[in-house]
Amino acid sequence: MTNQKACDTGDHSAVILSADLHQEMCNLAAMQWPEECCGLLVAAKQTPNRIRRVVAARNVADDPLRTFEIDPQTLIDTYRLARQSGDEVVGCFHSHPNGSVLPSTTDRGRADVDGFLWLIIAADNSGVLDSRMYRAHHQKPTNGQDGDVIRYFRRCVLTDGNPSL
Repeated sequence: MTNQKACDTGDHSAVILSADLHQEMCNLAAMQWPEECCGLLVAAKQTPNRIRRVVAARNVADDPLRTFEIDPQTLIDTYRLARQSGDEVVGCFHSHPNGSVLPSTTDRGRADVDGFLWLIIAADNSGVLDSRMYRAHHQKPTNGQDGDVIRYFRRCVLTDGNPSL
């Protein structure tokens, strides 16, 4: 995990993710390659930028080599458990088996929830190459007319919460 001090696009919200949870997702990405792995990021409601746990999910996409779709039962179970425990689902993670750590056009099109976190893990046949955390943002047209909401991602500062880094 990179200890990045600032975001590339001005979103200075730090997201805290332990090295152990990060490694768990990277291991999954390496094991699932050449398919995309996927899952959910869960945090306490009081600290939504501190990932408390990750929930790996089965990728049920028609073409898991090119995209991901989180198993619907995992979605239902995770949201239910989060509600019962005072947590919330704050994001998702998935891998890009083509080695790219940038959000794809498909990712942008699926970023339905404003503020939702997206961790992308870049992998190839040699293993995990990199990972980056993004926050989905929605922007309404500024010309005063109704129109499609513009969806984009801002890169977040990703830290393990260790102040000595």
